Amino acid sequence: MRFSAFMVMLEKIISKVKNYILLALFCFLLPYRILAQEIQKSTTFVQLFGTKYYLHTVKDGETLSAIANAYGVTVSEIERQNKDKVGKIESGVLLKIPVMASNSTPGYTQQFVYHTVAKKESLYSICKQYSTTEENIYQHNPAAKNGLQAGMVLKIPVGNAIQPDKQDTEFYYHTAKQNETLFSMSNHYGVEIEDIMRYNPSLRNGLRPGIIVKIPKNNYKTENNDNDENQNVVENTEEAARTRARLKSDYTPCESYYYRRGTPIKVALMLPLFINDNYQLSEDLRQSPSKGQLYKNSEKIYEFYEGVMMAVRDLQQQGKTIELYVYDTENSYAKTGEILSQSTLKTVDLIIGPLYTDNVVRAANFANDNQIALVSPFAQKRDILLNNPYVFQVNPQNATAIVSVADYFANMPNASLVVIHNGTSEEETVIKSYRQNLANSYFAERNVSELPFKEVNYRNGGISRVQEAMAPNKTNIILMPSTKEEFITKVINELTVLQKNNKYDIVLYGSQNWERYSNLDVEFLQSMNFHYNTTNYVNYSNETVKNFVNEFRNRFNVEPSVYGFTGYDVAKYFIGEVARHGKYFEFCVGGKYEGLSTRFDFKRVSENGGFENNSTFILKYNSDFELEQMNK
Repeated sequence: MRFSAFMVMLEKIISKVKNYILLALFCFLLPYRILAQEIQKSTTFVQLFGTKYYLHTVKDGETLSAIANAYGVTVSEIERQNKDKVGKIESGVLLKIPVMASNSTPGYTQQFVYHTVAKKESLYSICKQYSTTEENIYQHNPAAKNGLQAGMVLKIPVGNAIQPDKQDTEFYYHTAKQNETLFSMSNHYGVEIEDIMRYNPSLRNGLRPGIIVKIPKNNYKTENNDNDENQNVVENTEEAARTRARLKSDYTPCESYYYRRGTPIKVALMLPLFINDNYQLSEDLRQSPSKGQLYKNSEKIYEFYEGVMMAVRDLQQQGKTIELYVYDTENSYAKTGEILSQSTLKTVDLIIGPLYTDNVVRAANFANDNQIALVSPFAQKRDILLNNPYVFQVNPQNATAIVSVADYFANMPNASLVVIHNGTSEEETVIKSYRQNLANSYFAERNVSELPFKEVNYRNGGISRVQEAMAPNKTNIILMPSTKEEFITKVINELTVLQKNNKYDIVLYGSQNWERYSNLDVEFLQSMNFHYNTTNYVNYSNETVKNFVNEFRNRFNVEPSVYGFTGYDVAKYFIGEVARHGKYFEFCVGGKYEGLSTRFDFKRVSENGGFENNSTFILKYNSDFELEQMNK
């Protein structure tokens, strides 16, 4: 039991949490008088997620009230669109102001889309999808006040389209309507579809209602626009995210960022520490060692925290100033929400955690709304990444890991791949992923016309069918996508007999969990040339690893497990990225990073999505029964 180390860390955490409560920030607006002046409306526009905005830079003496009057919108609407700048309306602040029918220049007309309500769809999600408010929807759909019904058609305002004769001298800006096509647009404006596509590359993903389409005028020389630096409409979704970031008062381009010594890097660490529960359990332990124990999984979580502290110390020794805010989320969705509601969270440069999936989803939404990078150390949920450019997922999905496995086996000479399964739908999904990725890798490496890939349904013939699929003169790579221990151990035992009696060359590929099966010891797996894929691998012969282990042991009086190594690698890499590229480092992510136990190779999962780690390790037991990395 790690009693002494635990008590030391627990007391430090409790102390930190109390300090953060005492140091809570209070914002005060200092009223001051200004001379009345005329507000000059901006002529610069930007399109964000289908909605068009004026970009207004506040000048000396301007107030929200005066700005709102000039643009024909309410103060509350400006505050709603610029939540991070409330209380910061001073000279130089950039505000985004929605282009509405009431504040548009002559030639603007209100445009609508018609949305059919899906089953279980909420008004909140519809408002978020079209960047509008419930009041706007109710205004044009009074029946919606009585509740939404599946199949109901809503008329939704989505901004404005400039009439052709009132445009600027180069482009029309047209808001796509329901059922509208590029063909009809090209006919209406008298331009070729190819010209529309040239200035709107995002339309390759489809034309959706509410999208503002940039259409060149016939008298404009399109060939001169390739390097136009004054395009006001953002067409690329990653650039849209960067444009959102530019609206923040603390934005600095990651390409030109330079860390100045003494500048604090603010990091929020959100972990299920269960401080109150562990404090009570530690009291029980103090009174009766036979009764006390740590709360479930707390030992792993505290070790992850200790790894983070090791990384923070190393970065501080390199001259970085780091402010670490530690929050106890427990395993509570509500408590996570309370933490995220604190004003301090909006000022941090990086969020690490939470760990439980539901809490990660909630925190990821917060990160997206406030343009703060969030690192998910353990959760595997691709849905979180799809429309959130600020989330980093350290653990790759199984489908992503299969890509590296397929590439590894494709480079194995004279190999034959045999998949053994029970015919379940879950297994078929995995098999399909293996087949596709093996084909991509295999045909890229070799000049062949057929993939040596055979499937065997074990229920139809048992081990005899497996033997028929195996090749006597090749390396037989055996894949089993099942998660059933009884089935796996039965097949492996039968494969052992084939290997011994028929001299088959076998490479067994499976899950790291197989090591825990009671009938499969390490010696047995080593004899079957067992391989598996994992996110973490510690090479204890590495001198850097040895130094880390010694320092961790001396500081915390315990040997670090994979959780301590992971905490160190995650904190060292991501805080280091903030130091190198600033708060908005996600726009400069690139290249691979080799940690003590984790390799990072982050790639966006989609044009408008977050980042998933694409690097894993393929390991096997060598003749000394030690794990050896196979994919260098």
